[in-house]
Amino acid sequence: MHIILNQKSGGGTALKKWERVCKRLNLSNGSTVYHYVGVNVSENEFVLDALNRGNTDFVIAGGDGTVNHFLNHLINRAEPEILSKVIIGAVGIGSSNDFHKPFQSKNILERIPYKLNFKDAVYRDVGCFLFEEGGNLVKKYFLINASIGVVAEGNKFFNCPDSILQFLKKCNIQSAITYAAIKNVFSYKNFAASIKINNDSFEANISNLGIIKCSFFSGKLRYPSYPQLNNGLFDVHLYQSLSKSTLVNLFYSLSNGASDNSFNKKFWRTDKIKISSENEFAVEFDGEIISTKSVEFSVIPRLIKVCIN
Repeated sequence: MHIILNQKSGGGTALKKWERVCKRLNLSNGSTVYHYVGVNVSENEFVLDALNRGNTDFVIAGGDGTVNHFLNHLINRAEPEILSKVIIGAVGIGSSNDFHKPFQSKNILERIPYKLNFKDAVYRDVGCFLFEEGGNLVKKYFLINASIGVVAEGNKFFNCPDSILQFLKKCNIQSAITYAAIKNVFSYKNFAASIKINNDSFEANISNLGIIKCSFFSGKLRYPSYPQLNNGLFDVHLYQSLSKSTLVNLFYSLSNGASDNSFNKKFWRTDKIKISSENEFAVEFDGEIISTKSVEFSVIPRLIKVCIN
């Protein structure tokens, strides 16, 4: 078994969490091969070497960004016939751990979620998006969800924290997420964009746009829909022209699982959506961030096998 361990996940708390559970999860034995993200050989070399040796079971020990990091390296390097054999398991020692939600009590140890049943893995859709960067078209992938607007800007701040947020990330993750969300809400400005979805084009003043394969995001927040892991479609939630006070109320509703229909919302299920703007905007995907003026999302059906418990 190959383990990709990101010691910097969870605001730097990942290694302590890992040490609490790795032996009890039977993940520390003589046959285990470790890769420490950003420390030893590159992810490219590690993944390719493992695949060339016929190893296809990987455990991602980190947060959502670590899962995403591995996913993108894997898809970009593995041949289709090899990719179909790979199985991804995970231990959630990051901040939000949306990959593991909804949490199941049978798959939590020391308050740390895990999905390690390689015999009961299923094929999952993968989100893909194409954007322009430095005059070139770049493709990225995600398993959980993507966002544009206030949530994306909040994740951008979370990844590049001020001193207060940096301190909170080490002490209490939920407090850190709450602080980042509140600060970002009061600094966020809606922006004009063109959206094309289901052959329909229209203008929007984006407050938040969620493009999801999982309802959960940013700690306790949750969109009120139930996207399927392998139906070939995104659930898309668009909120437009919201004031700062209304954004606060929206986040309160999303944190309590309440209806969001009163928040100038539109909803679709689709396999493609394109967003363009005159100015650059942040795109968040599984906690990672890029900036662009135009991005096009699509679904790759049943691309990768993932442990579900």
